[in-house]
Amino acid sequence: MNTLRTIVAVAALATCGLALAQTSTTAKPDAKAPAKTSRPAEAKPKGKLLTRDELRACMMKNQALEDENVALKAKEKEVVAERDALKAFKAEQDQAEKDLNARGNQLKADIEAIKAFGAEIEAGAAKMEKAELKAKQEDYTARANALQPRIDAFNKERNERVEKYKGFNDRLDAQTKALDDFNERVETMNEDRAAWRKSCADKSYDEADEIAIKKEMAAGKK
Repeated sequence: MNTLRTIVAVAALATCGLALAQTSTTAKPDAKAPAKTSRPAEAKPKGKLLTRDELRACMMKNQALEDENVALKAKEKEVVAERDALKAFKAEQDQAEKDLNARGNQLKADIEAIKAFGAEIEAGAAKMEKAELKAKQEDYTARANALQPRIDAFNKERNERVEKYKGFNDRLDAQTKALDDFNERVETMNEDRAAWRKSCADKSYDEADEIAIKKEMAAGKK
């Protein structure tokens, strides 16, 4: 029988913020300095600037990571909800099986008692008066007839529970696969996030390129 599993590889799902070092192509004049008529000197970039294509790749990858992060949070709620539903179903199933087994054991005892009563009648039939024998036989028949509906109901419920439990195992298999897929996506996202930090984090870029790329990305969503 399959067993319920919990989420084991869920990493902390946090927003992936773009952490690049903006570099404007022109420096703002010092507010305390006298106004100058000449064009201010261009700011000296700190380190090599990302090209527009490199910046675009970093920004698009960052957006993809944020989108996947949101999707995984929603998926986590879905997986956890199904896991909890299956745990509740299994608890109900276990209790029902326990109750059914108790009823089954009682039915077995009642059947054996009727069999013993029948054997007793058969063994003593030769010594009984006709009226006494008839009364015992009618008593036996009445007991057997009263027991049969209980046996039929028990067998019906047992068969229904077998079918219901088959459905549980199918759901459990599907939940296990969903959990494995979810954990794999989390690990992949963490690997992609680490790669993004290595190639994009704290890199300098031209603010004008960022503005242009944001316009491109906004237009692409329309």
